[in-house]
Amino acid sequence: MIHRIFWPEPKFGELPSPFLRGTERALRITFHSSSFTEASEEEVEAIEALRQLSNLSEIEALDTEPSMLPHLEIGTYKDGADYIPITVTTPKRVIQSGIPYPHQWEVIASQLAGQVDILHPDSQAMLADLKVAQAHRQLGYDILITLSERLLSLRTQNVLREANPCRPIEVARIVGQFLRSRNNYTWQANHRLRHGFDRGLFYWVLVRHRLPNMWRYFNTCVIADEHRHDDTLYLGQSILTRCVRVLQARDAIAAEFYVPQSNNTRDAIMYHFDYLTLLLSGVFDAQALIAHRAYRIKLPKERYASFRNQEFINSLTRVRGASDLHNLITGQNFIDLMTLLYELRNTIHKTSLPTIGYQVGLEQQQSYVIVLPDCATVIQQAAERFGSMGEWGLMQLDELVFEPFSYAVKLIKECYYQINTIAITTNLDGMFPDGFVIPPLEDRPLEDGVFNEKIRKRIDVLGW
Repeated sequence: MIHRIFWPEPKFGELPSPFLRGTERALRITFHSSSFTEASEEEVEAIEALRQLSNLSEIEALDTEPSMLPHLEIGTYKDGADYIPITVTTPKRVIQSGIPYPHQWEVIASQLAGQVDILHPDSQAMLADLKVAQAHRQLGYDILITLSERLLSLRTQNVLREANPCRPIEVARIVGQFLRSRNNYTWQANHRLRHGFDRGLFYWVLVRHRLPNMWRYFNTCVIADEHRHDDTLYLGQSILTRCVRVLQARDAIAAEFYVPQSNNTRDAIMYHFDYLTLLLSGVFDAQALIAHRAYRIKLPKERYASFRNQEFINSLTRVRGASDLHNLITGQNFIDLMTLLYELRNTIHKTSLPTIGYQVGLEQQQSYVIVLPDCATVIQQAAERFGSMGEWGLMQLDELVFEPFSYAVKLIKECYYQINTIAITTNLDGMFPDGFVIPPLEDRPLEDGVFNEKIRKRIDVLGW
C-alpha cells in the first residue's frame, strides 16, 4: 500500500497540505545525507534528481551535511537546557531552533533499538537518527529523505510518523507528482536553468520508456496501414494515447490522495478511477483487434475480438504462429489481471463502486472503495495469487475495501507489463500482403534530445 504522508501542522496562513491550491506553499524536504552511503543505483538517481529539483521555487530543502543547500546542524545538549539546539545556516541568515524534552530521547531511542542500555551502540545509532528526524520535524519540514533502516522500519510509530521518513525513490515520486500538480514538468534544474517538457510530452516520454516493445509494434502498424488503407495506424496510436491518459488519470488520483480526505476528494478520485479502468480495458481491446488482423481470423468477426471472448481465444489455437499469444492470455497471471481490471470496470454498467471515509480516533481520515459483494471473493483470490492484498491496497474492514491510489498504481504497473508483452508476442507479419518484405523498423527508443536514456531514466524516477 502506498505510504501516506502526515503533513505537519500548517504555519500561520498556510493550507494543511502543499498539494492544496490557494495560499500555496513549497514542499519541504530534508536530505539525511549521512544515510546515503550504500544507496543503490536507482536511489542515487533519485537523490540526484531531488537535489537538482531543490533549485525550484516550489521545493525547499535542507541537508544534514554541508552542500549547496541550507545546512541543518544539531548541537550538543548542555546540562540544564530544555532543548537540544538546532542551527540552519543559509546564504542569507542563520536560523536557531531546538528539539524539546531533551532527556526523553535517549530512553526512546534505546526502546526503539530494543536495548536496555542507553549507551549501547544500537541505542546511540538510533538516537543520532532520531535527533535528525525530530530536528526536521521541529523546523516544520514535510518529508525526511533517508536510507536509515532504523527510521524506515519504524516509520509508522507515533514518535516518527510525523517526520515522514521515506526512501529517496519514494520522495522523488512524490516530488514529481507535486510538481505535476502545479503544471510543472521540469526534470532537471540548477540555480540558473531548468529543463522540462510540456504536459503531453512528459507523459509521452514516460509511456514510451515503460513500453519499449511498442516501438516496433507501433512502427509496424504505421507501415501496415500504408498497404491496408484502414485504421491500423490509428488503432496502434490509440494504445499509446490511452496509456498516456491512464497516467494522467493516475496522477489526478494521486493529487487527491495527498490532501485531507473528504466526500469531495472521494468523488474526484472515483471520477478518475472509473476513467482509468475504462482506458486500460480499451488498450487490451485495441491489441485484440490488431491480433485479429495480424492472424487473419475469420470468426468471431473483428468487432467481437477480445482477450476475454472465448471464441476469439479458441481461434488463436487454429492459426499458425499464435500459440505464444494464446499461452499468454490463457495463463493464470493474465486471467487474474483481467479479473482485477474488468470486475471493477464492469461496475460502469451496473452498481457503481461505493466509497467510505475511515478514521480511527484522532487519526487522519482515509478514503477507501468498497468492493461489491458479488465480486469480492474473486477480487481477493486474484490479488492473493498476483502478489498480495497489501500490494493492491486491499484490506478487510467490515467488508473488503481498497485504497484507490495504491490499487491504481499496482494495476497500471501490471497492465503495462502485459501490454508490453503482448506487443512482442503478437506476430504482425500477417498484417502485410503475402511475400511483402517488411523494411527495417525502429525497435528501441531514439537517442535524441527527447527519448535518450538519461532523460527517460530521470522521468521514470519522477513518474510513479
